[in-house]
Amino acid sequence: MKFITALILALACAAPAAAYDASALGALRVSALGAGLRGMTAIPMPARAERVNAAAYRSSGADLLAGSNMFLGLPYVLGPLGEGQGAEFDRGPLVSYAGLDCTTFVEQAMAFSLGGSEAEALDLLRRIRYRGGNISYENRNHFTELDWLPNNIAAGFLRDITADIAGSEARTATKLISKRAWYAAKTEADLDGFDWEAPAARAARAARLRALGAALPDQRASINYVPLEALPRLLNSIPHGTVISIVREDQTDKPTLVSHQLLLIDGPRGKILRHAAQGRQVLDTDAAQYIAGLPGAKWRILGFNLAQVLPQ
Repeated sequence: MKFITALILALACAAPAAAYDASALGALRVSALGAGLRGMTAIPMPARAERVNAAAYRSSGADLLAGSNMFLGLPYVLGPLGEGQGAEFDRGPLVSYAGLDCTTFVEQAMAFSLGGSEAEALDLLRRIRYRGGNISYENRNHFTELDWLPNNIAAGFLRDITADIAGSEARTATKLISKRAWYAAKTEADLDGFDWEAPAARAARAARLRALGAALPDQRASINYVPLEALPRLLNSIPHGTVISIVREDQTDKPTLVSHQLLLIDGPRGKILRHAAQGRQVLDTDAAQYIAGLPGAKWRILGFNLAQVLPQ
């Protein structure tokens, strides 16, 4: 997501090199998807035969495996999505088949897993990515702990299962988030798709972007997490198809608590974390090895928030 700074992303994606197991890029087909997708390629939906029993898949989370398989091997691209052609501030595509970051990978994996067709998937993506499904910069779920998780829980796409897994060991982190300050720091560099615009017009557009936050009050976000030290013991209890959000301690120089998102899936040799790794690609890594590499991070990791993807 574009609000996460390069520093945060670098810290978020740090893990032992040995933990990564890059997967082969799935077969892609070229498709003309209309203006605004700028060189994107389209990925075919899983055939019904590949899904075996649709009802069983939807109840077990196996559709999430099939949907996310389609994005394995795509390169990591920071902030690949926007509001499409004609948007006021970010004209990046509404869907990317060429590269993803951690959150856009999770969003597209959910949408293409839950949708029965590409059209359904794209409509679900709209509802997952934007508050109330209304496409605009200000309605985009920018902050994971303040927007993305609460809005997708309210919309019925996710259920927080952190306490179910951790029981009395579950903890809650909080942070006072200032969207007003976040918007106020926007510059012309945060605009996408306006290189053609005259300098004065671009400056005015950036001023309008900053103005979006002028009247927004500060909000205290809270997020549940399984403590890092309990994860090795509880890992096998986390169900297939869970969205993992890495929760870090509150620091005044960081705009967020959540720094990275991943999918937990059941692999042939155990639990796998599938994610868009910074500077690399969408790949699989052994969950136990990944967790073992997290203690000692400069920006301390508190634990994992767990959100189960719900059938639609």
